[in-house]
Amino acid sequence: MKNYLKTALPILPALMMFGWLANKFWFIQDDAYISYRYVANFLNGHGLVYNIGERIEGFTNFGWVIYLILAGAMKLDFILVSRLTGLAFGAGLIILTYALARHLFARKDFWLALLPVYLVAANPGLAYWSPAGLETTCFAFTTLAALYCYLRRSRWLPLWLMVSVWVRPEGALVAGMLVLIEAITERRLPRFTGRAVILALILSLPFALFKVIYYGSIFPNPFFAKTGARLDYLTAGFEYAGKFFADCGFYGLGLLLPLIFWNRMSRAFRAVWLFVILYVLYIVVVGGDVLKVYRFFVPLFGGVALLTALSLRLVAENLAPKTRNMVYFLVGVPLLAATVWLPWNHVNTYNTNEKLFTRKMQFMGQQMRQADSTDFSVAVPTIGIFGYELLGHEVIDMLGLTDSTIARHSEPPIAGMTTTWKERKHNTKYLLTRAPDYIVFSTGVKPSAPAERALLLFPEFLNAYRTVGWYYQVDPMATGSIVSAFKRVREIKGSLVPTYPVEYVQHYKTALDAYVGGDQKRAIEYYAKALKASPKPYNPYVIYQKAFSHLLLNDQGPALRLLDRVLAQDSMVFEAHKDLYFIAAVSGDTARAAIHERWLRKLVPWYWPKIHSDAVKARADLLTRQRGQ
Repeated sequence: MKNYLKTALPILPALMMFGWLANKFWFIQDDAYISYRYVANFLNGHGLVYNIGERIEGFTNFGWVIYLILAGAMKLDFILVSRLTGLAFGAGLIILTYALARHLFARKDFWLALLPVYLVAANPGLAYWSPAGLETTCFAFTTLAALYCYLRRSRWLPLWLMVSVWVRPEGALVAGMLVLIEAITERRLPRFTGRAVILALILSLPFALFKVIYYGSIFPNPFFAKTGARLDYLTAGFEYAGKFFADCGFYGLGLLLPLIFWNRMSRAFRAVWLFVILYVLYIVVVGGDVLKVYRFFVPLFGGVALLTALSLRLVAENLAPKTRNMVYFLVGVPLLAATVWLPWNHVNTYNTNEKLFTRKMQFMGQQMRQADSTDFSVAVPTIGIFGYELLGHEVIDMLGLTDSTIARHSEPPIAGMTTTWKERKHNTKYLLTRAPDYIVFSTGVKPSAPAERALLLFPEFLNAYRTVGWYYQVDPMATGSIVSAFKRVREIKGSLVPTYPVEYVQHYKTALDAYVGGDQKRAIEYYAKALKASPKPYNPYVIYQKAFSHLLLNDQGPALRLLDRVLAQDSMVFEAHKDLYFIAAVSGDTARAAIHERWLRKLVPWYWPKIHSDAVKARADLLTRQRGQ
């Protein structure tokens, strides 16, 4: 026991630092709620499905989902279990890195062997993903455990390979990489890893058989939704990898220096280097990840840190022992500081934005359920917490993660449409054929994802859907905003042909970006361009947004004319009624205010009290100022 404590003592500060960072970034990633919905549906007796009656494997963490189902079956809070387990595996990754370092470095390099441990513990990316509810740290641990077992020639390698495959499909890639690494480093047939992989394959057969029988495919549906043979995937992959190595990998020096000193490296370190290189190539080929906080690189945190420490040893190994240790300290401390500082803003920004996003989507799901007691359906490109709040309702993933038709039968990319989204698959005709009761865009009324922009090309969408909204206020001291959803108010009729030009959508998106950025004059310019590029009937929301930008510039004359024009085209645009009611109520025109009040009570009855109270307050403020004059 005494020896165990003596061995563990040097890494206790690392674990404490990791715990502090994890508490700082404490949150749940929106994507985790996809798995949670599968778990909840299974526990409620509906099977392992996202939508009741649809057998589609819309997750890539089968073993993780089964684990959470077991926790839920034992009456445990499976969401809390997922977070605590993620933290445990995050800590386990630090401990396993320590075990690997002690195996790879000689006893004389004891202090150097601690460097990779602290580099992993101090990485904000590990603290970000550990409590996020996903399987990320679990898979990272199983991957590093498989590498450790390979280096130690442990009989436990088949078990860790099997668990890795169960947790994520990339576990099969890890198995193949280890086979290739043994063949390269040993220059012979990979007997040890070959036997381990065969045994792991046999142990995984029940898992694979269940997937084929239950879902009809061994590949999860996101494989079809996210993959593709396009050059932009490679570009995105290089950018993703470049961001990681710039922030957390010291610009790849840990990979370059060992290559220079290749002949002075042990076989074990050569295996670690090859493992990291092969896994990085995989990340680049698949285009990186849409979740930008280094998620795909978490399995490599330990390997990259070990190679960084190795590089330092290779450069300084010919120095005298005292000088060498001084170099380790003088270089190691700045490296540790850089590990925290370089990625901090990136991680903290995404953490803050994710918290705000999940809170907003949770609010929208709750409000939609309260406002509509019917068995409504919703289409949305971000199905996480929003879908979890709408358990029992049909939720269509516009990007195809949980919809096999969109994933496997995507419409071709729209010529001339630019986007920063990696998820470009969509099937608008299919979506409109399903006629969801609501369609929710990821950024309100602004069409951001290709699946959202494609909808604006179809006259059937523009005719059948009108927005509804809820007032959302994050902080009582801050200004709130409207969160909107498109509600189907008319039957979808027509041939479902995209007759509106791409240019109008692009101009509309540019205008909305300018509006969000506070440049209302530029926004008005591009609203005008969008209308000029569009045939009639115009999208009424382009006209309305142009009017609202005029209101923000205090150009009430043009704004009023445009608002009246919107309602002349379609009286169901509640935003126009809201603004015209406010203007009429504040100015004392009770007759006109009453007209718009009737429409608002009909279209958004839940929002009416807030609209009315704002108008009353503004009217009182106006009268107070007038009396003061």
